[in-house]
Amino acid sequence: MKTLFYDWKENINAEELENVIKVIVDGGVVIFPTDTVYGVAANSLDETAIKKLFDLKERNDNKPICVLTSSVDKIKKIAYVRDEEQKIIDKYMPGALTIILDKKEIVSDVLTSGLKTVGVRIPNNEIALRILDKLEYPLATTSANISGMEAAVKKEDLIKEFEGKVDIIIDGGISDLKVSSTIVKVDNDEIKVLRQGTIKITD
Repeated sequence: MKTLFYDWKENINAEELENVIKVIVDGGVVIFPTDTVYGVAANSLDETAIKKLFDLKERNDNKPICVLTSSVDKIKKIAYVRDEEQKIIDKYMPGALTIILDKKEIVSDVLTSGLKTVGVRIPNNEIALRILDKLEYPLATTSANISGMEAAVKKEDLIKEFEGKVDIIIDGGISDLKVSSTIVKVDNDEIKVLRQGTIKITD
């Protein structure tokens, strides 16, 4: 496979953006920057594409993959949002927070490793949001690194492991936060922090 490299550090190329969307729709895999770290992504409703992510990362299939999207409306297409969860989403998204929600039937068990929940996030990054805005469904997205290795925060971190294995790598410069998102879950009205990132839940 020949990997295409797009340089969007200065501006997002409209023609290249359309090709990114086509690749995703056709079941391909792309890497793009987010506000936290670079993400490797595929259509969250395509089980074959999701399995590519597990294979690329050498990820154990009992570790679910979260999704990124661009709006609360799109979150509600794939998951149930209760009042307390809505308050968290309203306060912290877009941003470096992933929240675990009860999933709807449309979400594949392959994505969630058989769990009845799915992690969702709206990233605070222009490149990521422009891609996500173009899609009706969220993207299955996980940090662009081999499982257990350090997450990529710039294009140069990606070349060795992913060139020739993914369809497109988008260079958006160095990630702003350089740390993976905080992951939370509301359980019996209590907010539980499953992974601490840059956002600290104080309220």
